[in-house]
Amino acid sequence: MSPMPSFHALTTTAPGRANRITTHVQLGAPFDPQHPPNPMPPLLDVGALWDTGSTHSVVTPSTVLALNIPPTGVVTMSHAGGTRVAKTFVVSIMLPNQVGIAAVQVSECAEDVGQFGAIIGMDIITMGDFAITNAQGKTCMTFRIPSVETIDFVKQANSLVYAGVGRNDPCPCGSGQKFKKCHGK
Repeated sequence: MSPMPSFHALTTTAPGRANRITTHVQLGAPFDPQHPPNPMPPLLDVGALWDTGSTHSVVTPSTVLALNIPPTGVVTMSHAGGTRVAKTFVVSIMLPNQVGIAAVQVSECAEDVGQFGAIIGMDIITMGDFAITNAQGKTCMTFRIPSVETIDFVKQANSLVYAGVGRNDPCPCGSGQKFKKCHGK
């Protein structure tokens, strides 16, 4: 068995079932991680909402103002309320697991997103493995980067259902095929 590749991870839990996943992140002006400036640019600590319904990460106008970064362009954003033209910016993002992501293009969202200065979208989430569980009524979000393996609950369920079935035995599903050619793949 090969050793598991190196990764960085973060986990956050709630005392009950949570209707949103939040963490703090640090944002800063973009820089080349291969040639970091000395001194490093200051980082701004903001609350962040992890949103699988957001294709790209966004920041609020007050976050942009605090970072003092120039716009890089505009995009048309689609959201629950319709569409609007929004400024784009490039930022560096430091996640709570101390993984820095340099030069992320973000869009400016409305200031009324709540107590968050940023929304972490699928552009960041899909860089790694992301899972939310609610065992014993407590929400747990875990994220690791880079992606290491596929998390497959169907495969896990099948391994429990078909525990003890030999690979050459008939498949218990009734197909008439050997288990290894059917559900044992």
